[in-house]
Amino acid sequence: MEGRSHRDLPKVSIIVPVRNCGSTIDELLTSLMEVDYPKDKMEIIVVDGGSSDDTVKRALKYPVKLLFEPGKGPNYARRVAIEASSGDILVFTDGDCIVPKHWIKSIVKNFEAPFIGCVGGSVFADEKLKGNLFVDYADASIMRIMPFAAKREILDQPKVFKHLAFCNMAIRREAINKIGGLDVKMKTFEDVDTVQSICEVGYKMVFDPEVYVWHKHRQTLRGILKQTYSYGKGGPMFRRKHPKSKIAKFYRMGLMAYHTFSIIISLIFALALIKGSNLLLLIGLLPFIMGYAAAIVYYVHKGNSLLRSLLYPAIDFMRIIAFCLGDLVGTIDMIIEERTDSKVFH
Repeated sequence: MEGRSHRDLPKVSIIVPVRNCGSTIDELLTSLMEVDYPKDKMEIIVVDGGSSDDTVKRALKYPVKLLFEPGKGPNYARRVAIEASSGDILVFTDGDCIVPKHWIKSIVKNFEAPFIGCVGGSVFADEKLKGNLFVDYADASIMRIMPFAAKREILDQPKVFKHLAFCNMAIRREAINKIGGLDVKMKTFEDVDTVQSICEVGYKMVFDPEVYVWHKHRQTLRGILKQTYSYGKGGPMFRRKHPKSKIAKFYRMGLMAYHTFSIIISLIFALALIKGSNLLLLIGLLPFIMGYAAAIVYYVHKGNSLLRSLLYPAIDFMRIIAFCLGDLVGTIDMIIEERTDSKVFH
């Protein structure tokens, strides 16, 4: 970056889909105003999806291009912005994030190699929210909710827990054109779908610790479980689109193990109740006890307090159930949609 002239720097379009972000959008846009990148090489496009609060009013205080869409979801909003943008590099974040000053420079230097199609990195909890049990859990969990880049890696496709999130992602315009744009049918899992699609047409992705943002993580258990359930709902469509991907294979094995385990444990408990056997009941409970104990040891080893080390495994367990339930509902919805489309076609 340092050796490149102003003329050679790529034009960057920063795209922000928003809906009812009145309480957070000022922090985001203020941080974007302060990024260390030439202003004539940068445009900010905010797309509102039908906010009922003062999001639009607040956005208008800043030198941004404001667009509107009828509430069809973030990916639809991003697609609207892409069509109205002029940048060589499309940079995405969300209305509840804050970016560091070096954010754009760190992104741009990763695109110097022409085979790089997309770039991203870590998503950390907003410093002001730290101390909240559930906010801290998101960054501490064995199953991280948001990506974390420990080191710079160039990957040929996303991996489990090594994928990019749209709140901190940049894509070469040429790459997004090559995949035919964003899939607006993807309501969740859309970031992993996009990166996987880009890698499947020959590009590579960069996972860079210097590319990070701060995000307002969910602050309640209900919020975390709802978020995880939504992720699960997007899984079936992703697996159908990318059946050979590493993430699809992992989730197929994980779901198979979950459902097999659930059936076996249910049968053991049923048999224990029918026979009145405490031994069978103990056998059924043993995997949970061992897993819970191992998770407690892990969280204590990572420096968490004893109280949090006792609570975090329970949240992990609830998230697994929420994700699998979401996947089941997503599968049913996909089957219903396919049958409806088939009837319409015939």
